[in-house]
Amino acid sequence: MNAIHEQIRDVMQTLFRRNPELCGFLVQQDLSCSHVACHPALDGEETRELIDEISAALHELLEEEPEAAELLRGRTLARSFH
Repeated sequence: MNAIHEQIRDVMQTLFRRNPELCGFLVQQDLSCSHVACHPALDGEETRELIDEISAALHELLEEEPEAAELLRGRTLARSFH
């Protein structure tokens, strides 16, 4: 696995660990997030806060590794269950 893949994995693992209710989300072509799935479902304000946290994590990752944009566009990122 190359360094960019590892960095994406690390950022996403941290995001999912900090938000146990987060099941997954889609990274749009413009690198915004949508289709955020949570269980249990969150109320409006909690959802907004989670979307802001996801957006901040993506923004920070892309500032550090701009090449990650091509790997993230159009991808669904989901929690792994083991």
